[in-house]
Amino acid sequence: MNERQMRDWMKENLGRLKTLRDEIRVDIHLAGMEARDKWKELEPVVRDAEKLAEEVTDVSQRAMEELVEKFRGFRESLRHHRPGGPV
Repeated sequence: MNERQMRDWMKENLGRLKTLRDEIRVDIHLAGMEARDKWKELEPVVRDAEKLAEEVTDVSQRAMEELVEKFRGFRESLRHHRPGGPV
């Protein structure tokens, strides 16, 4: 992957992360206090991801992948533990 492709990939994944963040914000309103506390830890990570998106390295690429997966996992846990089950 050349630098331009990697930069595009990072921007695409940053967009995914921001979409997940927005979905989680909606879900968090329906969640309990424990989930809200966990979200307070995770939400600032988006700012870190924005910095990662500016860097075009293998390390930043792996870190971005891990962040997207962490957010996806958190969103899924919110949706599976909400009253009435998954959406």
